[in-house]
Amino acid sequence: MTRRPLRGPRPEPLLGKPERPVFSRGTILDNGLIGQKTQNRRSLEGARDVPDPRATEDDLYALNSLQLHRSWALEGLSVQIPMEYLRDKLPPACRKMVGIATVGPLYVFNCDERDLERRMGKMFGTWREFWNVFRKTEFVFWPIEAEKGYFVTAIFHMEKAMIDDPDFDPDADPDAVIPQVESRDFTLIGTWSVVDGQRGDAGRKRLRRVRERVELIFAAHGLRFGEGSFMVHRGANGEEWNEPWVPPHDDDEAWSTGIRSFAIVRQMIQRVLDLYCYQGEYDDNLFAEPCCGWLNVDQVRHEMMGICAAKVMEDMKWNARLAVECIQEITTVEGFPPFKANLLAPNDNNKKAYVAESDVAGVPRLSPP
Repeated sequence: MTRRPLRGPRPEPLLGKPERPVFSRGTILDNGLIGQKTQNRRSLEGARDVPDPRATEDDLYALNSLQLHRSWALEGLSVQIPMEYLRDKLPPACRKMVGIATVGPLYVFNCDERDLERRMGKMFGTWREFWNVFRKTEFVFWPIEAEKGYFVTAIFHMEKAMIDDPDFDPDADPDAVIPQVESRDFTLIGTWSVVDGQRGDAGRKRLRRVRERVELIFAAHGLRFGEGSFMVHRGANGEEWNEPWVPPHDDDEAWSTGIRSFAIVRQMIQRVLDLYCYQGEYDDNLFAEPCCGWLNVDQVRHEMMGICAAKVMEDMKWNARLAVECIQEITTVEGFPPFKANLLAPNDNNKKAYVAESDVAGVPRLSPP
């Protein structure tokens, strides 16, 4: 008589296709120990409470982009999603004051002048969602990809213009002066700026190009700029920079500009939140004050990764949790060979702290001993 085996054959994993994947539980860092999850014959696809993970596509893509090579430039989605999360977590009344505009595309901001008008019309012509951000919110922050992987940040304080009272009946009293009332939507740009941490001619040329194209786009859609609305600081030594002052970066750190754009917007949103909490009134110094002179891009990148991971859990209706995957290599996309995962390790080069005014002359006055 043949003795039956104590254990049957191990179930083989179900195989799916790229267009119809099969989702299953895997090995994760479980309660502090690396161990294999117990076999569960119930398919995740049959669990009513677990949404299809394809619902997380954008947030997972942004998270994976932030987890690739430390010094790779970000893409628009990886910048956009963490910024919108900051806005979404504000108190409801404050959230209505803040808008995050969809990343300005290379398609418009780094094209030839001869093709600019056609591209502007094609991109922004009927984009109601984009224009509602500016017409319905007082403070708007707009990350713009001015060159491939290179982001600058536009900052706006919107105002409501005075217009003729639409309810005034001129036939009632022909001699009456038409009363002025505040417009329902924001139509006037009170103060605004485009900022970037690169110094020198290349940085100034890039900012000038972005500024000119923003002005053209807005003028074509009925948004007017107030006189002297652009925030420029002119120092006693003749130097100029767009306000608010932001920490500088070297040319070989251009990959960090998406991370820096998030850091700038985070500080600006905090200023708006302080204004709301203390029930203050807006004045131009709200955005004109320099940003913090200390910036650790790795810490900011890790914060952005955490936000994207939390967004994935939200997409899954909290039927998911964070896990740690132990790897030696990172595989990216077809055509790029795998590389060692330790290239994600932070670089020990974030040591300088600046005083804004002193850095205009290129002299960081504050640094660790």
